[in-house]
Amino acid sequence: METSRDQKEGHRKRLRQRFLQGGRHAFPDYEFLELLLTYVIPRRDTKPIAKDLLRRYRSFNSVLRQPKDRLEAIEGVGEQASTFIQVIRACIERHLEQRVERRKSLSSPQEVMQFARALLGGKQRECLMALYLSDGNRLLHYAIITEGTVNRTAFYPREVLRQGLINNATGVIIVHNHPEGEAVPSDHDLEMTRKLEEIAAPLGIKLHDHIIVTPTQAYGIKTGQLL
Repeated sequence: METSRDQKEGHRKRLRQRFLQGGRHAFPDYEFLELLLTYVIPRRDTKPIAKDLLRRYRSFNSVLRQPKDRLEAIEGVGEQASTFIQVIRACIERHLEQRVERRKSLSSPQEVMQFARALLGGKQRECLMALYLSDGNRLLHYAIITEGTVNRTAFYPREVLRQGLINNATGVIIVHNHPEGEAVPSDHDLEMTRKLEEIAAPLGIKLHDHIIVTPTQAYGIKTGQLL
């Protein structure tokens, strides 16, 4: 007679075979997450854990963005599983980073917004990031300049421009996220854009855009584009 352990291993094997045959499109999100968790939770049924994660955090993407303590708030998710999920997220971010790094130029606002949303859209605190560009719009360097609270981060034009000068940039794009809001600029955001553009111009650095990102949207203040 097949034991419970044999049944579990048989189910996991079938999940992996389905993935090899059909890829991620062969799965609803809860089964895709269930499959992922089988690699780090060996002795439990991972389907209820996957469903609990999706029920609590509403989407697959949102689950990947959660910090360790919120992941571990779900019964069955320990340190090993929470770390594994964060490693998966970091792999996705690195993949997107290298796609941008290898391009000769950032050729469209959509491309910049996708990159910015991938790096900042899931942050739980408001951050300010800068992308430094050459004359040909090649990405020279990027960095998170400041990290603040859930709804505010400090803005220091000197820090933004200092790294631009160090990297011999002629252009800059700044990005900040709204962790719990929409991609709509506040009066403060508009003033920050105006102030940085004014200070950067005499230094030979052009502010190409100021992008606001959320987990699902990105908006360019200067281009007026919503992604």
